[in-house]
Amino acid sequence: MKRNQRTCRVIGTWVLLLAAVTIFNLGCASMQTEKPKTLSLTERGTVLFLDKYEFKRPPQNWSLMKNLEGGDFELGFLLMEKGEFPSQTTFMYDEEPYGASQNLEKRAKYYCTRFLFNSGIEARVTKQEKATVAGNQAIALSLEGENPNRNEKAKSKVYLVKKGNRIISFVCTMWRPMNGTYAQEPFDYFETFVNSFTFLKKDFYENFEEELSKQGL
Repeated sequence: MKRNQRTCRVIGTWVLLLAAVTIFNLGCASMQTEKPKTLSLTERGTVLFLDKYEFKRPPQNWSLMKNLEGGDFELGFLLMEKGEFPSQTTFMYDEEPYGASQNLEKRAKYYCTRFLFNSGIEARVTKQEKATVAGNQAIALSLEGENPNRNEKAKSKVYLVKKGNRIISFVCTMWRPMNGTYAQEPFDYFETFVNSFTFLKKDFYENFEEELSKQGL
């Protein structure tokens, strides 16, 4: 009888411990901050990207590309198209385009020497004009280039945008085999993306510059 009572006490103790651990874990889970959705819809027909940017996204057959841990760009979209490789189009928002100059003209000149360089394509500028993006001064570049050795060519539209003391960019590139034809629709989606793009928060650099200004530096 005493053995049964001891067994019951041991079992009861373990049950209480398990219950306490479960309650503790549930409490921790409830206290954890829920990660925001990468994209969330608005009533305005736009989407929010991590509550940092608002824009009109392309159709659902465009895949979201995101890089949240540092890299060549933070967000963009990819469309894989039917046909011989490489039939695809990408466009993206890039906080750190090639170059360091804060002058738009100088930055554009250097940018063109580096753009698509790693692909073996020497892109040539077919059009350059002044523009306005999100209320900021910008330069719009149209570029094209080929790499016969890899049987591919590319057509691009680039916006270099003056934002405070920095320059950011929006880039759309359409890839085709040498015998392929370019389409206009993807570039139309890109223009909608750029023209609807809104910055919802100050970025790190803007906050940093604001602090320096407060300190009189």
